[in-house]
Amino acid sequence: MVDRLYFLALALTLSACSTTPVVAPSEFPKPVLRSIPLNMGLYMDEGFRNYTHTEKPAKGSKQDVSVGPASRTLFNEFLKAQFATLTVLDKAPEPGRASNGVEAVLQPAIQEVQIASPTTDKDEFHEAWIKYRLHLLTPQGQELTSWELSAYGKHRAAMIGGGNSGLTAAVREAMRDAA
Repeated sequence: MVDRLYFLALALTLSACSTTPVVAPSEFPKPVLRSIPLNMGLYMDEGFRNYTHTEKPAKGSKQDVSVGPASRTLFNEFLKAQFATLTVLDKAPEPGRASNGVEAVLQPAIQEVQIASPTTDKDEFHEAWIKYRLHLLTPQGQELTSWELSAYGKHRAAMIGGGNSGLTAAVREAMRDAA
């Protein structure tokens, strides 16, 4: 019996130290907007589409937070509601090359991701900050303007449902804040 308890305690300790990637949910409520009568292009490079933030806190286990795939879905869904037509481009706009008849191109980038997870029993919340940079381009790729979009999410630490469920909810809240 003591051997079983020792093995169980060891297994629980090792599982608490393992890295479990946090994948942000990619389902968001449909935005209700009055669409702008414009054929907008959307270009998301590979770094944006596959962005993963890795955090190794001084105490605790390494956290991998996959932000790119959900950000791709977020921008697709939001911009489809925002503009009369959305054309997703597979290549960046270039001088002298037509970009599928779009009138402008939006290129989002993830500048920074920060996460904070409870480190003591007194801490109750997971927090997530995502800083996007949005570039508005001509169909030929010339930048017209760019601006930052900061997003924040906070969620109570989960008592049930796994150690990452609170962080996952905080990342989802940050993305909803961005929308």
